[in-house]
Amino acid sequence: MSKRGKEKKAENVEKRRRQMEEALECLAVKQAAENEMSFVARVRPKQCSFSYCRRYVSPSCTVCPYCGTPLGPALEAAAV
Repeated sequence: MSKRGKEKKAENVEKRRRQMEEALECLAVKQAAENEMSFVARVRPKQCSFSYCRRYVSPSCTVCPYCGTPLGPALEAAAV
């Protein structure tokens, strides 16, 4: 493998590691929110954009806690 190929692979591995760390942090937030269950306003959840995952996650998440796919910008809270 060329030097550039090795560098690119190392960058991708590091990027994936950061995504998984964010996913684990978001999973902890999600579990804490589920345990609390005292929502004053109803918040519209995000949906994972990865076609094989498609799970709904907390709007505070930047990465899907199930598959590690980066999510779009945060949606505004919608009071219902």
